[in-house]
Amino acid sequence: MAIEDHGAFEVWQRLKPDTEFAVSELRAALEDPEVTPAAVLDAYLFAKRALAESMQSLMRSQLPASSRAAFQELRTRVQEELRSRFAGLVPDRYLRVPYGTKANEELFAVLHQEMGSPVDSARLRTINADDIHTERRIRELRELGLDINPSKVNGNQYYVLSSLDLDSERVRELPVKAIRNAKSLSKADKEKLIARIS
Repeated sequence: MAIEDHGAFEVWQRLKPDTEFAVSELRAALEDPEVTPAAVLDAYLFAKRALAESMQSLMRSQLPASSRAAFQELRTRVQEELRSRFAGLVPDRYLRVPYGTKANEELFAVLHQEMGSPVDSARLRTINADDIHTERRIRELRELGLDINPSKVNGNQYYVLSSLDLDSERVRELPVKAIRNAKSLSKADKEKLIARIS
């Protein structure tokens, strides 16, 4: 694949020697018949962290700017739909589009790049440096109204971004969730606001 982000590729090149060292340390620990299990585990964790950071940078270097831009366009479409449907019914603060983190953007970009094809969940975790919350970030993308479906292939979890069409019912749930999470509102006030957009 072509290098799309030269800055991320340069980061990967800087990290590569440390990653090679970490992997060689793990290999040495595995090959040493005298090594303790604790030392093998320490070498593994050291290599795992180094690989996670390094491979994240390598993947970032492959993400097309067009896929990142598509994420911003998606958020604009969601914002426009929220305003057109609910402006005047609830305060604007409940019509803000959530889930605009870099993690959300990069997960979307990986799925967008492979739109219509299954993407291994391990690959998606890699773009988040093996973050344990990757599946939560994918659920957040679904909450924006995206058609992202899980599937299993040979026992492995995959996700498919089927299209960029928005699910209007999921979009409606965004202000509902924002209202439910509002700490400044009483239960009765929350119910009144939610009733306006139901």
